Amino acid sequence: TYRTGCPGVAFVTMAEVEVSAPANVSAGFFDMGFELVKGESAEGKYEILGDDMQVLTLELAPDQVMISEPGTMLTMSDGVETEVVCDNCCARQCGGEPPINVSYTNSGTETGFVGFTPNVPAKILPMSLDAYPNGMNAQSGAYMSSIGQVTPGFSLDCNPMTACCAGMGCCRQKLTGDGVAFLNATGTVIKKSLSDGEVLVVDTQSLVAWDAGVGLGVQATGGMCVACFGGEGCCNTTLKGPGDVWIQSMNLSKMKRSLGVVITMKGGGGGAPVDHESMVR
Repeated sequence: TYRTGCPGVAFVTMAEVEVSAPANVSAGFFDMGFELVKGESAEGKYEILGDDMQVLTLELAPDQVMISEPGTMLTMSDGVETEVVCDNCCARQCGGEPPINVSYTNSGTETGFVGFTPNVPAKILPMSLDAYPNGMNAQSGAYMSSIGQVTPGFSLDCNPMTACCAGMGCCRQKLTGDGVAFLNATGTVIKKSLSDGEVLVVDTQSLVAWDAGVGLGVQATGGMCVACFGGEGCCNTTLKGPGDVWIQSMNLSKMKRSLGVVITMKGGGGGAPVDHESMVR
């Protein structure tokens, strides 16, 4: 121990501190079928860079096409041409996506590249849809980009209970095809493979995506006091297997609330002030 000139303040050397070995508390969690989702790469197809607010890079063969949301392009090679895509625009918008996407086509004779990054501070989740013949359901606006045959659309939930209380609304995003879709997810992402009949209970804001064959339901969080003061509201979301589900630790709306982000508009409309005195300096 070293005394300093300030009364009551001392430094303790690390040799005097006994540190116990950390317990492997996550082993049991992963033994129950959970998997920590990390930035995956497929050699010769794509690579995901970074730990958060990630970058997706892809090699494009001549005439190969990549589709992505507007505003996600980070970098690309000189021979890549862009064009807007309006097909399936109504279904895409019902699933929480912009009605127009952008296609990136390698018009050169050599292999090119493109790099994308999400429009929000998020991780990138690759989903190989050929492994899910029923398609993949996702939270509204989860889709970022895709390569191969991927169709972003929507599915209707006509059950009033799940439509109002499961956190996904009556129009959920649905992805079909046999290509690779790349989704946005915020926070730490874990995957759970549900066995037949297995039920998983999750927070209504934490579900990112689930196999379309998984049953979506709701259950009460508890009694009236729990519903009012427990912080989870009246209902939790249930998922019944078999199938895969993806869960995020911090969805975008929860992140905005924790940071105190509030968007307000002054006046009755947009545009410049009508006179010089109305300008806020």
